[in-house]
Amino acid sequence: MLFPSPNSYINIHSHRKPALPNEFVIRNAYLSNSISRIVQLPYAISVGLHPWHIKQQTPKELSELLLEYATLRNVLAIGEIGIDKAIETPVAIQLKLFEVQYQVARALQKPVLLHTVKAYNEMIPFLKKTKVPFIFHGFSGNVQQAKELIKHGAILSFGKNLWSDKSKEVLLILPKHSFFLETDNAAITIDKIYAQAASILQVETDEIKSDLFNTFAQLFR
Repeated sequence: MLFPSPNSYINIHSHRKPALPNEFVIRNAYLSNSISRIVQLPYAISVGLHPWHIKQQTPKELSELLLEYATLRNVLAIGEIGIDKAIETPVAIQLKLFEVQYQVARALQKPVLLHTVKAYNEMIPFLKKTKVPFIFHGFSGNVQQAKELIKHGAILSFGKNLWSDKSKEVLLILPKHSFFLETDNAAITIDKIYAQAASILQVETDEIKSDLFNTFAQLFR
């Protein structure tokens, strides 16, 4: 299934295939996967060079490789890509290769799924200069950071962190159409995360399904 229905549990970022009959998932795939394997998968995919996996790629090599993958019919997003200040790879190198992947996303008008650790500020300049949707997966920032990001059109995504007080506080201040839900690599099904979001927002799960479907349809048209 390459597009959700209004009744789908949209799982915007996962490392696993769908676990529920009515789950729509964008599953993360790494560039180490073969194109022949990815194109045969019966669900949506995101693909990109995770900052943890940076080795000796040149910008030209990365751009050419990513373009091959990104034009596959089931690749809906570029990611997860981003900046991680908790790893040894210098931020300057991460930024250079992020810029390459961002330019591919921009050329193809595909949303970007972001991995950001202590690097929300580094994304602001990109948000200011692009109309490509930026989805911050596993957002764990505070209310002030959330407000700054959504002011520039960012979408925030939450998973198991919705059981933390900080993420609950952030979710409560977000306008509609500015967040998604995800499982990432957690041992939890997406319906449980929807139920937690509904409890926090004091709405029915079906209302969240409807809102996220409309958000998805707008961004992935």
